[in-house]
Amino acid sequence: MRLVLLSSFAWLGALQSVGAPVWTVGSAARWLGLASVLGTLTVLVYRLGVWRQELEHTRDEVAAQVKAHRGESVANFDRIERRLEAIDHMLALAADNGVRTHRRQLRVERRLDRLEAHHATVAEEA
Repeated sequence: MRLVLLSSFAWLGALQSVGAPVWTVGSAARWLGLASVLGTLTVLVYRLGVWRQELEHTRDEVAAQVKAHRGESVANFDRIERRLEAIDHMLALAADNGVRTHRRQLRVERRLDRLEAHHATVAEEA
């Protein structure tokens, strides 16, 4: 409110220096109304500038936070990617080990079958 009054008085002084030197009640009221409108307009323009500056500051702050969050996300996703690659590697090793174990089991079973067949033929001959 004080800012509106100060700017209105400033406009009244500016208008008085430009205006007619004869003051009547009607002209004084008209000049005072014009000065108050111009003072209010000045304060509104000032407030708009302050609001715009705050918005730009907020935009810059949000952009910086988004950039920092993006950097953190990239680091976290890289860490997750490495962990998934390690898990994939372990699963591939386990699958290879399972295949080797299965082949070894098949060889053992074939040998046992041959040994059993050999013992059966030896038992039949005896």
